[in-house]
Amino acid sequence: MEILTKYIRKAINDGIIDEWHIWDFTRSSEDSDWVTREFGPARYMGSEAPYQVKGAVTSRSSFRTNAKIDHDLHIAILPNGEDETCYEIVVGGWVNTHSVLRSINRSDLNNFASRAEATTIWSKSTPGVLSPSLPNQVVLSIDSAGAPVLQVNGVTIGKWPELNLGSGASVMVRGGWGADLELCDVNAPVRRYVGNPNEKLPYWQAYDYYAKRLERFSSAVFLKCDDDIVYLDIEKLNEFIEFRRANPNYFVVSANVVNNGVCAYWQQQGGALPDDLGHFERPPGGFGGSLWQSAERATQLHDYFLEKDDKYLPLPNKVIEWTERQSINFISWLGKDLLHMALPKGDDEYALTVDLPTFLDRPTAIYADFTVSHLSFGPQEHGLDVDRLINAYDALSSSRL
Repeated sequence: MEILTKYIRKAINDGIIDEWHIWDFTRSSEDSDWVTREFGPARYMGSEAPYQVKGAVTSRSSFRTNAKIDHDLHIAILPNGEDETCYEIVVGGWVNTHSVLRSINRSDLNNFASRAEATTIWSKSTPGVLSPSLPNQVVLSIDSAGAPVLQVNGVTIGKWPELNLGSGASVMVRGGWGADLELCDVNAPVRRYVGNPNEKLPYWQAYDYYAKRLERFSSAVFLKCDDDIVYLDIEKLNEFIEFRRANPNYFVVSANVVNNGVCAYWQQQGGALPDDLGHFERPPGGFGGSLWQSAERATQLHDYFLEKDDKYLPLPNKVIEWTERQSINFISWLGKDLLHMALPKGDDEYALTVDLPTFLDRPTAIYADFTVSHLSFGPQEHGLDVDRLINAYDALSSSRL
């Protein structure tokens, strides 16, 4: 993903794309920590996503945010100079009827089961404190005596003179108990969207997010790419976007992908892949096939592409219309088609390339003149010399950017 990051930041700097939304569906704490360090502030958190750092509060500067959430806004205050204790404010808990302040160990912040053992410092009836229709204006300040004061939508929710935050504090936020949280003041071009952890097929969360915000994104062109895209023809990216915009009859349009079964079939049909690389068959129904399951074949294909000077793999035609399943390693759709994309939990690839195109009677397509390279499928990973290939693609990126 470090390689992909170089290409995307170049595209942002060149004005080709406007925003990069990194959806955090990581499965390990190490990967989550890396994504959190490398990319911008969190814009959105699923209801089960852990606390995210949002800012700080001092006696000279308030903490402010605009939070879109229906109930159960959680704010963690981590006093500077203290290693263990922190405070948690729940705004609009209990179905937006009550708010509380707790003292809690930092190690228990993301363990909701520990709340029964936490010390409740303050509790108050706050009926309707959070608005479900507009971003809620949240202001946390510290008065001259070091006491924290919280205001929500211009109303003082609480002031706690028994706490002393004179040294300042870090502030973290999250949703909870079924409430997703969107921080509407986060508008950086690179931003994170944190999905709920431990879901087997988590990707529906991203489609659900955008489909519920159709009005905001209706004029956008979406590019969806896997995290292991290791080459991207930056010179042809804008051309691909313009083709996508100009051809609304296609439901999704795929790049010409290295290490993609359907693309490999068409690449060989177009004369781009020589016979001595072996036969790349048309995957049955567009899924699986010999390339998809073979580390050896993937390695040969990557090596062939890396050794090519022009990094171009022509297809029989500039546009290949397609009505079967295909891997969605790098695809594009139009924002107006979010009208049809409130996908349920399940196989998003099948939904985007088979179910919806069939239902809407709109084919998909592969665009020949924009090439990307996809590192690996799951069945290929055992036996693939990943480090060697990543080093080679990293060197390629350095020579191209």
